[in-house]
This record gives sequence, structure tokens and C-alpha cells, in this order.
Amino acid sequence: MTGIVFHVSGHPDDVLLFRGSHLWNDLTWTGMKTVVVVTTAGDAGFENGWWQAREAGLVEACRVAGGGAAKPEVITVKGHTATHAVTRYLAPTWRCYFLRLPDGNLDGNGFPATKNQSLPKLRDGKISGIDSVASGGASLASQHYASWIEVVDTLHGILTAERQGSDTVHPWVNASDYDRKRDSGSHPDHYATGDALQTFVHADGYYRAWWLSYCTDGRPTNLSGAEYDHKRKLYYSYVEKVKQLYGGAPPCDFDGEWARWGKRCYWSEEKS
Repeated sequence: MTGIVFHVSGHPDDVLLFRGSHLWNDLTWTGMKTVVVVTTAGDAGFENGWWQAREAGLVEACRVAGGGAAKPEVITVKGHTATHAVTRYLAPTWRCYFLRLPDGNLDGNGFPATKNQSLPKLRDGKISGIDSVASGGASLASQHYASWIEVVDTLHGILTAERQGSDTVHPWVNASDYDRKRDSGSHPDHYATGDALQTFVHADGYYRAWWLSYCTDGRPTNLSGAEYDHKRKLYYSYVEKVKQLYGGAPPCDFDGEWARWGKRCYWSEEKS
């Protein structure tokens, strides 16, 4: 295997809703290693298994397209400033990394259940640190990020390590657009994830595909045929796994979200 491509998502379903047709192509491309990284748990302030179900749903979607079962393992990622424990699901041709940082909420202020911590607040210096939801609220050294740069370093470390041994000179990084004008009205976690990547992807020679998210609702549909069918299969593989694992009524409208974004995929590219 010589090729590699990255998809970096703020929440477990972002890449499925906004870039799913491309993710399917990458997962089914012979000789391609597909790396998916998710920065937040997408917990929405719930402590009843919601984020665990969402994480498992994304892993299931990757399995359906890419094949090969993957079990979670905890690995250490070394950055320039600290070392952090990150959960990884490893399959022969794909892998998923989950930082499991708290969901920032639609206003970027987080949720009481996770001490109102969020990536946007950490980036903006409004809080001095952030804990993974998997730490149970305790500031475990390996799951506590003491600064914004530690989050950036962890993302940088994951991409750098996975890139080793690949013949791809300029790997593509697919991620939420950092540009507030192009991707107006997006989730604060989407912007924060794009902002973190922006600090190093250009200098490291990655090609970038910045996908648009919420603002595409109402734009002309531009997916049909196999592209649409593959994206739908990925997304509903996620949905069915979440429903299977989550004990209560899901706190989101899966079909409603699909109706808004399922037939749409918009992005911009940067290569220089």
C-alpha cells in the first residue's frame, strides 16, 4: 500500500454528511490507506452512552465500505509539547482516531456536563485546559490538554506518523472549512478543527479539500447515482449502529439531517 488520504472531522457524523461520497471512494480504493480523525466526542452534553454509540457508528460505516474489523486500542501520540493517549481503531486499509474532546455546543460554550469546556474556548484562551470525555471529568495527564497547541500537536503527530512510508507526495486532507465566509453559520467545533489543521497542513505539503457544512442546506443538489447511493449507505450504516447501541430515543433527527445534506457535497481545494 503506497497511497494515503486523511479525513478530519469535528464530530463523528460530519465526514459522513458533508464528505461521505469521497470517503466511500477512498475506503474502497485499492492501495489507499484512509485515515479518519475526529476531534470531539460529539457528546452534546449527554453522559448516557450517546458519544460511545456515535463513535461506534462511524467505525461501522468505515467497516462497511473498507472491510476488515477493527477493535479499539489506546496509543500514545507524541507532540512537540506533550504526549497524549488517543483511541484508535485499526483495520488493514483504514483507521479511525478519536480525541474525544468535549462537544462545544452550537454557541461554542460547551455543556455543563463537561464543565463547559470546548475547543473554541481553548483556542481563544478562555479556558486554560480541556479534558477528554473519556477521562470522566478527571484531569488525567494523558487525556488533559493544557493548551491549544497541545491539541494542534496531537493532530500533527497523528498525521505525520500515518504519513510515514507512503509514496504520496502531497496527501489530501479533507476537513471542515476554516473560512467563515465560505462556510458561514457552521458549528464552532467545525471551525476549531479547521483552524487547528491550518497551522501546519500547508507547511507540511498537504493538499487540502475544505468541505462546506451547514450552509449547503438549500443549495442545489449535486449528488446522484452511485455517488449518492454510496454516501447514503455510509451514513445509514452509522445510523443503524447508533440506534442499535444507544438505549434511548436519539437526540437528533437522522432522517431530517439526511434530507438537508444527503444529496449535497460542496468544497474548495487548496494546493499551493
